Amino acid sequence: MTNYPEIELPKECDVVVIGGGIHGSSSAYYLSKAGMKVVLLEKDTIASHQSGRAWGFVRQQGRDPVELPLMIECNRIWQGLEKELNADLEWRQGGVLFVARDDGEMTDYEQWIEDAKGFGIETQVLDPKGVGKVAPGITAPGVGGIFTPSDGQAEPKKAAAAIAKRASELGAVIAEGCGAIGIETSGGAISSVVSERGEIKCKYVICAAGAATHKFVAKFGRRLPQQTTRGTVIRTTPVTPITAAGTLAEGLAFRQRADGSLNIADEFMTDLDLTLGRFKFAKDFMPGLKDNWATFKFHLNKRFVDDLVDRMPGSEASRHPMIGRRENQAQPYDVRVKNAMANLQKVFPQIAKVDIVDSWAGDIDVTPDAVPVIDQFDNPKHFFVATGFSGHGFAMGPVVGKVLADWITTGQPSITLAGMELARFEDGSVRRPRTRV
Repeated sequence: MTNYPEIELPKECDVVVIGGGIHGSSSAYYLSKAGMKVVLLEKDTIASHQSGRAWGFVRQQGRDPVELPLMIECNRIWQGLEKELNADLEWRQGGVLFVARDDGEMTDYEQWIEDAKGFGIETQVLDPKGVGKVAPGITAPGVGGIFTPSDGQAEPKKAAAAIAKRASELGAVIAEGCGAIGIETSGGAISSVVSERGEIKCKYVICAAGAATHKFVAKFGRRLPQQTTRGTVIRTTPVTPITAAGTLAEGLAFRQRADGSLNIADEFMTDLDLTLGRFKFAKDFMPGLKDNWATFKFHLNKRFVDDLVDRMPGSEASRHPMIGRRENQAQPYDVRVKNAMANLQKVFPQIAKVDIVDSWAGDIDVTPDAVPVIDQFDNPKHFFVATGFSGHGFAMGPVVGKVLADWITTGQPSITLAGMELARFEDGSVRRPRTRV
């Protein structure tokens, strides 16, 4: 059981941020930088859930066009973030490479380039020989691929922690092991947040609570369909240099860190742990599930039992429903580990010896259209939501924090958020997912 640091919370502040992932930490940083008094509440530890368990790709390539204005700016932020924070984030700007297995997949990639026209992203279309130049030694160059040289990678285990640390140095109060259990309003606006350690009066709330965000949203009569998928990642021992590009090829997703070690995953495969909560928004997710049925595997395991226990009167989770289980419960799936390692040997057989150093898993909060919700409520006023990043939110963390800080301090978001409104799930305008990554 984690021993959380004891911190005395202030009785009031300007902004309470709920959630200590990269989006919440970035919000706290940019708000503190702007001179706001901030309290960040995290039920576990900073980045202990999905923000610290992601692949680490920082990419513009392949994103839904709705996300591109944010991600283009965030790419610029990442390039100077280590210097700004005075921290090692393992930033490498080696590009991102998607290898097409067949003509149909290549057509999809080329269609994305067409959809992204006008955004100024210099994505290259490669033939198999071009793929080999980006990733020398690859035995599965497919029919070609696409490559965006300006994309990069960073280390999830370091990034949010470094951002939160700098926010703290600027005056933000970072309260780990202290969840939010309620939000109070007065006159149609935010008035305070009730935490496990007491009430904090505030003018604004940013809810970046990952998969728990829909609970806070429901308290205000709004509907946010949200589920989780389990993602497994493996880290290997260092190997000879392959490529600095984050790569998807022949069932393998990988990025090579500067020390030569690899973060790898079973590309596109998604694990769903069955619980009673799965049925809550089943209708919303059914179209995307049908479209990508072959990539999903359903698991009936200990988490089903845990969910039943949590629903029993008197259980810890029932006493604090906004918090639920405090620590990460996701476990790596052995089949994903074996598949990823087998695909690595298949795609790069010249790697003579490679061992597993670590493996981990996280719960990825997803929306039916795989596009995040970044929005401000009209009732109550000054309640902001940032959630549903659907497995590709790590890269967007810094810019999401900056845009929310700008929105609070100036009254307007500094970058368009069109298409990310919560209302799309309430008025029937939600689209099917446009990307798989």
